[in-house]
Amino acid sequence: PLNSLGIHLQILKRKLQQKPETISAEAVQDFVEIAEQEIARLDAIVKNFLNAVRPGQLELAALDLRKLLSDAICFMRPEIESKGTKVEVSFPDTIPVLAGDAGQLTQAFFNIIKNACQAMPDGGLLQILCTVDDVYVHVKFTDSGKGLSDSEISRIMEPYFTTKSSGTGLGLLIVDRIVRAHGGELTIEGRPGQGASFTISLPRHARIVRQIACESSAFDASEPV
Repeated sequence: PLNSLGIHLQILKRKLQQKPETISAEAVQDFVEIAEQEIARLDAIVKNFLNAVRPGQLELAALDLRKLLSDAICFMRPEIESKGTKVEVSFPDTIPVLAGDAGQLTQAFFNIIKNACQAMPDGGLLQILCTVDDVYVHVKFTDSGKGLSDSEISRIMEPYFTTKSSGTGLGLLIVDRIVRAHGGELTIEGRPGQGASFTISLPRHARIVRQIACESSAFDASEPV
């Protein structure tokens, strides 16, 4: 982005110095819009880097897991539909209450869904399966893309390592940091030509949420009216 920004500003400066009267307002506007786009792109890269190396403090609250996944899918809908990707979501009848940061977990889901779409440039199937055991709530994302080799799986969590030509190599690192901050685990599986699976396992925090709610109620009740 800095390279592109520098080039366009140099061209604009040169034209203004040589024959400013020949430059139309529309041409100047085009240069400004390109500069704004590159600044926005650079800003996104810097934010991704900062989120990867310095995750924000968690704002814990009771979570609606279905809504978080729905929000992430809706945000990605234009790319999902443009590539002809089909998304199937499966939930158990009941899901235990989880405590977590809704914004950060939505970001984690978004990153994985985006990775899956990029792994299926000609369309495919993304299956999102939620299961529950005695310790964790598992959300498994399985795509029908090109898959991952053993060497790619071993390096995929390295900063800046990416299998995509335009990737930053920070998306999954951010996911891992967010999941670990919640006391969870990120599991990656895949084979060449057979797609890949990314499973986010979040600990069940129902008792913690109830305790927070009780403490909050007790505090409010003791306050003078």
